[in-house]
Amino acid sequence: MKLLFCGLILLLALPAWANHLVLQERQTVDIYGSGALEPGLADVDYRLSWQLSGQRSSAGCSPAQVLVSLTATVSEPLEWLETPEWQNYRLALISYERLVRERALLSAEWLDQSLSQIAPQADCEQLHKVADRIGYHQLGIAQTLLRDFQRQNDYGRQLGLIKP
Repeated sequence: MKLLFCGLILLLALPAWANHLVLQERQTVDIYGSGALEPGLADVDYRLSWQLSGQRSSAGCSPAQVLVSLTATVSEPLEWLETPEWQNYRLALISYERLVRERALLSAEWLDQSLSQIAPQADCEQLHKVADRIGYHQLGIAQTLLRDFQRQNDYGRQLGLIKP
């Protein structure tokens, strides 16, 4: 919010300079859903979004501002059974999802770096097309990373995620 507010002030204060900026529409993609968990018991979904503005110059259009966000939606029961087995299950679930979250955050960092390092393009429309190709490519890598992690850990079972 603070970044957006500062950006609006800058655009209002420097209208001539603002003419050189072109804002890309925001892209949002699901990268992970914990569908391996029992439906209705618990679920975590991650979404990556990115937004890119371009700055025109004599060299073409370059990334001026990249904003990448990762959103997690967590659903779990309001109350868990107060037995040691269920408490252990809940702790294993939290631990497993923490490991997934670390991979999702790493993917968001890779996306941010990739978008920030785009070379100047002939125009801002081309910059946006290149950014979208890079973004969707990085999202594919993120989905593969998370899917492989799930499989390697037998969807959490190897980490103690076994329903009582």
